[in-house]
Amino acid sequence: MKEPLKNKPVKTPVTVNVTLWIILVVGIAWIGFSLYMAIGPDPSFAKLGTYRWIMAAMTFVPGLALVALWFLLRKRWKPAWYLAVIALGLMTIANIFDQIGWVDVLVMLGSAVPLVLLIIDRKWYLKTKA
Repeated sequence: MKEPLKNKPVKTPVTVNVTLWIILVVGIAWIGFSLYMAIGPDPSFAKLGTYRWIMAAMTFVPGLALVALWFLLRKRWKPAWYLAVIALGLMTIANIFDQIGWVDVLVMLGSAVPLVLLIIDRKWYLKTKA
């Protein structure tokens, strides 16, 4: 007797796990950087005054958004895939217009790699048949 397909657990592809881990790590890194800026142990950040808090908020929000998207992507909520593609696409494009140093390349890879992997695995996130 065959089991109904509804009871079989869905196997998560390795690339989906890699994507989710990258999104989580990048989100936590942005949050950590914002806290570092807000606390201001670096004298250059301490001299910025109010601008330091604005910059801290501007890095905290994307970090929080990425952590929220990580959570929602794990639940396979369809709108989260679209939001993640848009957010990561905008983050990647924004880095192109920045000065390019090795840190900028790492940040760009942190948004470009999961973007590509999200697009490759879109059928899994959107629960469509292969």
